[in-house]
Amino acid sequence: MINVLKKSILLITALSSVGCTFPWLKQEPRSTAPPALSMNITSNELVDHLNRKTQGLEGWRCTSTRMSVRLPNGLSQRLKGAIACQAPNYFRLTASNVIATADLGSNNSRCWVYVKPGESAVMTWKHEDTELLQQIPSGVPYIDPNWLMLVLGVTPLDPADYEISSPAGARELWLAAIEQGASGRPIRRVIKVDVMSGDIREHALYDSERNPLVRAQLSGYRWYNQKRIPQSVKLMFTQMDSEMTLTFDGIETNPHLPDELWRMPDHNLKVVDLGEVIRSRMLVDRMQAPDSNSQFYQPPTARLQPPVFEQPTRSAFAPPSETAFLDDSAEELEEPDWDTPISQSRTIEPPAEQRQMSPTPRRPSMFGFFNRSPHL
Repeated sequence: MINVLKKSILLITALSSVGCTFPWLKQEPRSTAPPALSMNITSNELVDHLNRKTQGLEGWRCTSTRMSVRLPNGLSQRLKGAIACQAPNYFRLTASNVIATADLGSNNSRCWVYVKPGESAVMTWKHEDTELLQQIPSGVPYIDPNWLMLVLGVTPLDPADYEISSPAGARELWLAAIEQGASGRPIRRVIKVDVMSGDIREHALYDSERNPLVRAQLSGYRWYNQKRIPQSVKLMFTQMDSEMTLTFDGIETNPHLPDELWRMPDHNLKVVDLGEVIRSRMLVDRMQAPDSNSQFYQPPTARLQPPVFEQPTRSAFAPPSETAFLDDSAEELEEPDWDTPISQSRTIEPPAEQRQMSPTPRRPSMFGFFNRSPHL
């Protein structure tokens, strides 16, 4: 037996020396495919490229959806359920495990959040009140249905809204748009596109003080009926120090979705309109503010600041296996000129001593009900 083993080793060594290869020893070649996008592409061309990937997609659903929630205390919960979305602003996510239930949704007029165990009430708000949620100390997941439809691919991008830029040395293209929020302050939408794959890898929303409201990282793209849809969406609620990762297994495009799907949960529960609660509180605060009844009184304004981006963890050209070999001491990427879109906000320039804004304290997460549940 030993002699046979020795002879086999000698044979393999001899064959290798003359150029023979073996399937189990063969290394996977690096991809030599050219980038899907040129760094010189225009904003209109990039928007058209992205819209073509989801052209004709009006809605989709996945009845096998995994939901993972990370909490501020480091614990996490895993649930299973279903997700559905439909243009222009319909969304429903239901998930549960043996002890917890979550129901997040949006219809043509309202959004809602219901979690169990927790307060026995459905938290709801009108679409136009979405931005007011930042006023709640306890924190509520920032769910802007219009933005969420862009993330899920059922609403096309408008080329007139965006300006294109790219950080020096990175294989990414950034689309930035500014819109006026419900409070009168501007909100910046940013889309990061991977040049190699031509896919969107991140959507982000920033407030007027460059604080991230919510970020969505997209990965694992697949084609479904000629529609390009990500298999994973990671929602990061930075101010709440919470994350929600949704993973989809099998997606049905443009299905028939019944109207009952877009109705708020009704289990004889109390319904709390967060918009009305916040407006009432703001009215009381304004009545108590000095000179608040004066015709010259104006709510405070803030200049729209450029958002702070993290450095890419790896080059778009490097395979995942080489991530550990990247040089962390590389020079920081230069941010594009954010002043051009800032001028569109028409806000008042604050004094120099007020420009240094202290970071917004993190709010406790409404997902705190999971804290009482053991890790599953």
